[in-house]
Amino acid sequence: MTIPAANLLSQVRPDLEIVFLVRRYAAPLLAHHDPPYPAWILEEAPPLDKAQAIVHVYPRLHLAWRAFRAGIPHRIGTSRRWYHWLLCNIRPSVARRRSFQHESLLNLYLLKSLLPPSDWQRIQEMQLEDLLPYRARLRPSTPLPAPLQETLSRHPLRIGIHVGGSGGSPFWPTSSWISLVEILRRRYPEALFVFTGNEAEKPLIAPIAEHLPPTQALRTEGLLSLPQLITLISQLNVFLSGSTGPLHIAAALDVPTLSVFPATAAMGPWRWKPLSPYAQVFAQKEVCRRCTYPRTCLCLARIEPLRLADALPAALQLKRPQLSQQP
Repeated sequence: MTIPAANLLSQVRPDLEIVFLVRRYAAPLLAHHDPPYPAWILEEAPPLDKAQAIVHVYPRLHLAWRAFRAGIPHRIGTSRRWYHWLLCNIRPSVARRRSFQHESLLNLYLLKSLLPPSDWQRIQEMQLEDLLPYRARLRPSTPLPAPLQETLSRHPLRIGIHVGGSGGSPFWPTSSWISLVEILRRRYPEALFVFTGNEAEKPLIAPIAEHLPPTQALRTEGLLSLPQLITLISQLNVFLSGSTGPLHIAAALDVPTLSVFPATAAMGPWRWKPLSPYAQVFAQKEVCRRCTYPRTCLCLARIEPLRLADALPAALQLKRPQLSQQP
C-alpha cells in the first residue's frame, strides 16, 4: 500500500533517493520489487541522521522520537497523531479511519511538501484507477523446495487459498470456506488447492483442507520464507482470500484474486482492496455498523460462497503478463 506513493514520488522527483524503513520480516518485499528499493532495517537501528526527510506513513511514537533526535530536517507526519505535533515539523491533515478512501491514495497526501505545485494539483484529483501504473510489482527469484515444486508442476490448475490473516480484519466463516472448497472440488476435479499461512493458522486451515482428497490439497503453512511465498503465489492461477497481506502479494504478482471483505468504514474494500486490474472483491454494499471484532462479522457471513465460485471461470481466463524469475 505504500509502494505506489514511492513509485510516484520517484517518477516526479528523480533527484530523490528513496529508502524504506521496515522491520526485518518485510524487507524481502522491497528486495523483490521491480525495481528493488533499498531498505533500512528498524531492528538494526539505522543511522537516521543521514536522511533529509522522513514520511511517517505508518505512525509510531518511538520512530517519530528517533527521527526527531536524529535531527532530520523534514519530518512529515499526519496531524491526527498528538506526538506528531511535538516531533514533526510538517503535519498534513490525513484522516484515514472513516475517510472511505483507499489507503494508497491517502498515503499520497503525505507527500505534498515534497512535490512541485503542479504535480500536487494533479495528485489531488487522482482516482484509484489512476494509481494502477504506480502499483507495486513483485518478481520471484527464490526457488521452492524440490518436492513442493514437483507437486505444483503436476497440476496445471492451481488454486491458492488463504483463510487467515494477522491484520485485525474479521475472517470469513469456516463454514463458508468449506462450502466454497466443496463447490470448486466438484467443478474442478483436476485442480490442486494450495493453502498458504503461518504456523499459527494451521487450526483454521485443517477443517477446510480435510474436505479435499489428499491428492488435491497442498498445505504450506509455516513451511515457507517470505521470498519462497512470493515464488509460490506467482505460480498460482488464482488466489482466494480475505483481507490479508498475501492477497496484496498476489496482486503485485498480477495473479487474479477473489477476496471477501467486511463492510466496515475502517476495513472495507474502499480502503484495502488490492491495487490490481486482476482483482475482484466481494463485500456488502451498505456499511456494516453491527460487526464485532476481531473475528466475527455479520456482513462477511452474508457473502455466499457460490458468488466466488461463479466468478472463478472469468478470473481463470484473464490474460496476465508472464513473470520471469530474476537471476
